[in-house]
Amino acid sequence: MNGTGFPLAYLFLENNGKCGERIRTGIIQAFLSKLRDMGVHSEFILTDKDFAQINAACFTWKGIKVQLCKWHMKKAIMTRLTSNKAPRNSSFNLLSELGTRFPFNNITQSPKFCPKEHRDTIWKLMEKHLHQHPLIPTSNGQFLTSTVIQETAIQEMYEFCKENSLISLWSYLWSEWYNDKRWPLWARSVHEEKISILKTTMFVEGHWKVIKRDFLYKFFKPRLDLVVFTLMTKVIVHQQRKLQQIQSGREKPEWIKQLKSEWKRLSIRIINKTYLTNIDQWVCGCPFYLTN
Repeated sequence: MNGTGFPLAYLFLENNGKCGERIRTGIIQAFLSKLRDMGVHSEFILTDKDFAQINAACFTWKGIKVQLCKWHMKKAIMTRLTSNKAPRNSSFNLLSELGTRFPFNNITQSPKFCPKEHRDTIWKLMEKHLHQHPLIPTSNGQFLTSTVIQETAIQEMYEFCKENSLISLWSYLWSEWYNDKRWPLWARSVHEEKISILKTTMFVEGHWKVIKRDFLYKFFKPRLDLVVFTLMTKVIVHQQRKLQQIQSGREKPEWIKQLKSEWKRLSIRIINKTYLTNIDQWVCGCPFYLTN
């Protein structure tokens, strides 16, 4: 509410490898269906690339936009880029359909999967591709369609890999991130009408941090019954009280003070009218708007 997150429900699911993805998907779907039947409707879901969660959410809410957490996404990509292990599908066949579409003719694969000097550039390109959206104009005032954004992003990353002889890297990026099945999981542009105000799962991460720090600080790996008891008798009560205070105006969300300070600072800055700004839709062509 008003930029402040509150938990609606908790699900504890054992993930010890014995529970297959199909079973996990079914359990999560049953859980989400209860929320849906209680009137909870969502257009976006943020996750850390857990396909059981993704599939369950897509089954429960038709047309929901999956948005991978930017923090988890960067961690996974940078971890992979620092590893010299060959991708699972490292055999990039120049004669295959993929090899024909993205040719690497007369190019010798770099001895390293991704040299250190290219890693930051790869992430910056992906970060740009993640943030682009049809509602956000470019610096020259153009509004790109989701199709153009995707095609341009694919071509830009492919050309970079080709220029630097990173054949195995492109094979990985295509199979894990840029093909038509994976692109909708992380690119904001797929949902053309709206943009999620969240990019990470930090709301949830922060909530669990508060529970561990403020309510379960005396316990290391507490038993499940103790966790449930603490949630029911302390955490939820605290959250209800906080929600009531915000609704009544007795307490303001934590972000308001920071926003007011930033607003006052920027209000005295001279506007050079370089960018296409729309105050009705709250979008701007400023390059920083894409990422901040």
